[in-house]
Amino acid sequence: MDHLDEAMRRIAVGTTAERMAFMRKPKWFGYDRADLILGRLEELLLHPPTHRMPGLQILGDSNSGKTAIGLEFVDRHPWDPNLAGDAIRVPVIRIEMPPNPDESRLYDEILMALKQPFKAKDAVSEKSRQVRANLSVVGCRMLMLDEFQHVLGPRNDRRRVVIDVIKHLSNTLQIPIVTMGTLDAQVAVSKDEQLTNRLYPLWMPTWTMDREYRQLLASFEVTLPLREKSHLQERQTAALILELSEGLLGEIRDLLCMAVDHALHAGREHIDLELIRSLPWIAPSKRRSRRVPVGR
Repeated sequence: MDHLDEAMRRIAVGTTAERMAFMRKPKWFGYDRADLILGRLEELLLHPPTHRMPGLQILGDSNSGKTAIGLEFVDRHPWDPNLAGDAIRVPVIRIEMPPNPDESRLYDEILMALKQPFKAKDAVSEKSRQVRANLSVVGCRMLMLDEFQHVLGPRNDRRRVVIDVIKHLSNTLQIPIVTMGTLDAQVAVSKDEQLTNRLYPLWMPTWTMDREYRQLLASFEVTLPLREKSHLQERQTAALILELSEGLLGEIRDLLCMAVDHALHAGREHIDLELIRSLPWIAPSKRRSRRVPVGR
C-alpha cells in the first residue's frame, strides 16, 4: 500500500462496506478549469456593490462537475455564527431552481436555504419582503442558482416574472448572480438582454487524453480504497476510462466507483483493463437514447 498515505491505508484495511461507503462520499479534485472558475467566483464575491453587478453562467453537460464547483465554493465560504453581532453572516446562498418555477417557489427555495420559517400559502408580496430582508440581514454577497435550465419550463409570462425577480434581487441588494446548468440554462439567460450582458459564460471541460486528464486520474488513484495500485494513468486504461465516461468528470467518478465495487466483491485489490471491460456500464449518450422496457 505504498501508493496510499497513512489515512487512506487505514480506510483500505476496513471492511468492504466501509470502503464502499468512503468511495461514494463526494471528494474534491482541483484542476485548471475548476481553479479558473473558483477564482472568478472569488473576484465576484469581492466586487464592490454597484447598481449593475456582474455575474457568471457556469455551463456544461450533465454530470460535468458544475454542481461540485458550486458546493466547493460554498464550503470555502461557510456561515459565520457572528456571536458578537445581531445575526449570522451568510456570504453565499446556493439554491437549486425547482422544476417549472414561479416567483413564489423561487422565494420558497431561498427561504429554505436560509433556514427561515415561512408559510407556503403566504402572499408573494410577503415572501418577497421576507427574502429581501433576510438576505440583507445575513449579509449575503452572492446568490447562486443551480439547475437554471428549469427556468425554461414555465410558460413565457411566468418565466419573464422569474427572471425579473432575479434581476430585482441583484439590483436592490447589489449582489452578483451566478447561474449553473446545461446548454438550456444559457438559452434561459438569453431570453433577457440585460441578464445576458451581465452573466459571463464559462464552460466546463470535456476531458481529452492529455496531461491534465492523466493527472486527474492520478488524483483519483490515491483516493481509491484498494490495497494495490491500479495504474489508472497508463495509456490503455486511461483511454478506456475516457471512452466509457465520454470525458465527463462525474461519469469518471461513477465508473471508478462501480469498478471498485466489483473489484472488492470479487476479492481483488486493484482495477485493471479486464475488470473495467467486464463492468455493466452504459455510456451517458447511450443511456439517453436507450429505450428501457416497461417494468424494468
